[in-house]
Amino acid sequence: MYLLIIYLPLMSFIVCLSSGRLIGYTGSKIVSNLCLFFCFLLSTQFISSSTYNNNINLGFFSWFDTGILSSNLGIHFDHLTNCMIMLITMVSLLVHLFSTSYMDGDPHLPRFMGYLSLFTFFMLVLVSSDNIVQMFIGWEGVGITSYLLINFWTTRIQANKAAIKAMVVNKVGDVGLLLGISGLWVLSGLFRFQDIINLSTFINLENIFNWINVLLIIGVMAKSAQIGLHTWLPDAMEGPTPVSALIHAATMVTAGVFLIIRMSPILESTPLILLLIIFLGSLTAFMSGTIGLLQSDLKKVIAYSTCSQLGYMVMICGFSHYYCGLFHLFNHGFFKALLFLSAGSVIHAVTDEQDMRKIGGVKLKTPLTYICIVIGSLSLCGLPFLTGFYSKDLLLELIYGESYLRFSLWLGLLTAFLTSFYSFRLIYYSFFSNPSSPIKNYLKVHEGQWNLYLPLLILLFLSIVVGYFLEGVVLINFSPPVLTSLSKSYPLILTLIGSIFSIVFIYYIKYTWKFSFITIILMVYSFFSKAWYWDFLKSQYIVNGSLKIGFIAIYKLIDNQLIEEFGPSGGSKFVSDKSTKIGYYYLGKLSSYTLAIISFVYLLSTYILLILENKKHLNYLYMLMIVNKWVKTNNN
Repeated sequence: MYLLIIYLPLMSFIVCLSSGRLIGYTGSKIVSNLCLFFCFLLSTQFISSSTYNNNINLGFFSWFDTGILSSNLGIHFDHLTNCMIMLITMVSLLVHLFSTSYMDGDPHLPRFMGYLSLFTFFMLVLVSSDNIVQMFIGWEGVGITSYLLINFWTTRIQANKAAIKAMVVNKVGDVGLLLGISGLWVLSGLFRFQDIINLSTFINLENIFNWINVLLIIGVMAKSAQIGLHTWLPDAMEGPTPVSALIHAATMVTAGVFLIIRMSPILESTPLILLLIIFLGSLTAFMSGTIGLLQSDLKKVIAYSTCSQLGYMVMICGFSHYYCGLFHLFNHGFFKALLFLSAGSVIHAVTDEQDMRKIGGVKLKTPLTYICIVIGSLSLCGLPFLTGFYSKDLLLELIYGESYLRFSLWLGLLTAFLTSFYSFRLIYYSFFSNPSSPIKNYLKVHEGQWNLYLPLLILLFLSIVVGYFLEGVVLINFSPPVLTSLSKSYPLILTLIGSIFSIVFIYYIKYTWKFSFITIILMVYSFFSKAWYWDFLKSQYIVNGSLKIGFIAIYKLIDNQLIEEFGPSGGSKFVSDKSTKIGYYYLGKLSSYTLAIISFVYLLSTYILLILENKKHLNYLYMLMIVNKWVKTNNN
């Protein structure tokens, strides 16, 4: 049963890619969805089985063993793995089903379904591995598959650029993670998570753990889109909408948070790194919220909300509440998948228009999509009795007691205000604003087929009830903090203020737009709309600087001069010159060659005799004999 959960998506990938032409569109849809459906059914057994809270380790065989370096293939199922697999298989199944309608008519649909299944397979490998090397295979697998999915429409230049950017930025994190794994091996020679966790009991290794954890956090920053290495995630919106839902909801971006939770015993031995994690998470949440305020692309607004929520998850892990981070990750996967798929339904209905300022007024023609986006947005804001409320407010409540890290609380509360502002802004522009596109676009607006709105209905239901009914399943042995009613109400109050402020600002913008010409407001607007100038700074100081160093120092000095001088050009010139000079000694006489050979033999034998016998008089006698013999030869 455990192996089937992992191998069913791989079987779907193999069948869709190898036999896509044979089984056709319909066959690819049926095979991929059936494999994911059975995979989901098997994963639900963990919730009801008696082994849910037990650890299960299954070892298979030795992958490689070089004596000092060895690793086995195996899977490890514990509480963390079970929750992740449940989330991954559920969301992946709904994304597969949604794709059968959204991508209908695409000539490469079998390949797309195969890529989705391969992505799911690598994510399951990542979360179920019992050692960090095997986990790194899944880590790299989701990276390369995300490139294939983002760049699925290969004729779109922006999609190609976004896929390359995602690959390059993630490779920075991959290098950091690989160095961290190497550091763990040098320190202990161990790869299994259970063995690595046992290292945390050695209190005299804190300094070494600091460096190792810094490298691991670099990997987390890239994969989970934390501040500095987050720029790939909004650009990934160039891919098909089902790809956005799969990457940003339950799979790739959650891998970094999963790694933090999995390596939590090691992180607990390094308080300095926990403080760094708090800084990264809180700043990422606030930064993404400010950028999301001014985005006009429907999918990019939701993408920056993903960055913001990931910041919450990372931040709470820095406070050592790892399973609260897991609970928010679990809840977030459902309402964020609902938001992305609903956005895809809107885009599908209005003939692929993503600028929400040009959509407007479609709530009457797409009522189901309208309800789904409203519920998903309210759950994202954390309004009471929705899935997001049970985890998002809990994260902020757990920070109240941390007086010396009060900045993270204020940034978290400000992020809650910003989240509600841009969520209601999205709802207004998409459904309530006056239509601004040609009328022919609105004549074709309609809800999708059953396989497009069925996943939306399921996710709509889950976005309402999952947080309440599964809180006790995900959060085990957890006691919530005891706070005053006012303190517990701060997130809700700021959320309501943000939503009201957003509605008032939008309806009265015709009276307030003149204030936008104030210099300071223009500067703030430019700063936020340009995404804090992260792309500009990277291009100007990192990319251009690296190109200058590469051209002046590496190409012109090292490659063009040093390597050429001592390598191909210099070497060939040296050989040619010496060969010409040696050619002068070619006289065409046998006696000259005989003299050269005899001289070589003499020198060699003299050297050997000096070493072995150390008798100098024999050298002179031997030389006279050779010269005498050569004279006789010439006379004859």
